[in-house]
Amino acid sequence: MGAIDIPLLKSKMAYHGYNISGLAEEIGVSRETISNLLKEDNKPSYHVMNAIFYTLELTPEEGGAIFFNSNLRDTKVSNKEG
Repeated sequence: MGAIDIPLLKSKMAYHGYNISGLAEEIGVSRETISNLLKEDNKPSYHVMNAIFYTLELTPEEGGAIFFNSNLRDTKVSNKEG
């Protein structure tokens, strides 16, 4: 799984009027769970991902971009021609 696109997730939260506490309450998890999710290298459980997906009314593309974001800076490019 790739990194979470934290800026995109935060923008979707703001668009729907959620802060960390509000989103946590809405999906039934602790504030700490959402806070940790918004830190680098923290992966959400399926339950949390699914709840955020539906609460923020994400499209499949948006959900994929947020939760399965690949950091291209960490991708090695080969110059070999095949």
